This record gives sequence, C-alpha cells and structure tokens, in this order.
Amino acid sequence: MSSTRTPRSRPQQRRAEEMRRRLLDTTLSVLAKGRPLTTQALADAAHVSIGTVYRYFNDKQELLDVLLDEAVRDITNELAVSVGRAMDQPVLDATRVIVEELTTAFERHAPILLAFAGSETETAPEIERTLFPLARVIPARHRPDLTDTQLDDLVFVTMGFTASGCLRIALHRPPSADRTALIDTTARMLAAALEPPDL
Repeated sequence: MSSTRTPRSRPQQRRAEEMRRRLLDTTLSVLAKGRPLTTQALADAAHVSIGTVYRYFNDKQELLDVLLDEAVRDITNELAVSVGRAMDQPVLDATRVIVEELTTAFERHAPILLAFAGSETETAPEIERTLFPLARVIPARHRPDLTDTQLDDLVFVTMGFTASGCLRIALHRPPSADRTALIDTTARMLAAALEPPDL
C-alpha cells in the first residue's frame, strides 16, 4: 500500500518566506504610521539588521513594487466579486456597488497607494490596466447597442473616471466630506455615462 505524502517545505525555505513576509508587513506598518520609509527604518522596525533587508530585497523600491502588485491583485479580486453582485442590477444600483467596493478596497490599501502618489510610477493607470476586462462587463450588459470599439472607448473613459474618483474619495477625502454622498455622486455620474441615450 503506497501512501502519498505532501512534501514538507524545508525549514530554511519556510523561514525565508516568513522573513520576506515579515519585511513586507513591516513596510506596510511603517507606511501606515506615516513615517519615512528607508531601508534602515524598515530594519529597525522589523528588529533585523539592514543586511537582512538586502538579503531579501534589492532596495525599498522593490519592496514597494511587491506590495503594490499584491494590492492590485487583491483589489482586482474584490472588484470581480462586486461585478458578479452588480451584474443583474439596474445601472444606478450596479454602479453604486462598484464605486462602494472599489473605494473600500482602495481605503484598505491606502498606505501602499499613498506611497506611490505623486511618484513617477502612477497607481491609477496600473490599476486601470488590470481592471479593464472586469470594467467591461457591466457596460457591455447595459449597452448592447455599442460596437466593440465603441464599448472599449466607453470603458476607457469610465474606468479612468471611476478609478480616479474612487482613489480621491478613499485617499484624499476632506475630513468634512460625507463619504456616502461622494460615493452616491460618483455612482450617479458613472450611471449617466452607461445609460443608453434616449432615442
């Protein structure tokens, strides 16, 4: 009788993965506290030597890039779920679900998204590229009158507006602003772009 065993990861590999994760999580913690991120600050916060940081990452930019990739993957997954929930709803209800979920996802990843704000690497285009196929689903459902090219043009404009609007609400909302009202306004504007024109 043969038994199939799941091979165990070697302790050294597991420790390396745990240290890599610890450095990534500590980076997020440093960013969330609004402290400047340097490799020395990261080493101090993680209670490791600076050599340990460089053993796992070439520099702080690599750390940030890995965290941004993780955030974009998570945001994409969350948006996929919300698109599924919104698919059969009327346009305004569907856009409200999308804007709420996207804003919430951006808020959850605020430290890493803010780390890229104002840098040469823009987060909005990166996020838009990843979300474009998902962003096509609801407009295609509500605008069967459009050709593929017209639909792509509509999605290009509305995706830019939606990603940018949700990022502004999530990351740059004035303290006195009403989050719910901002989401409702953004959803109404998006819904207006997706409604078929009156014939």
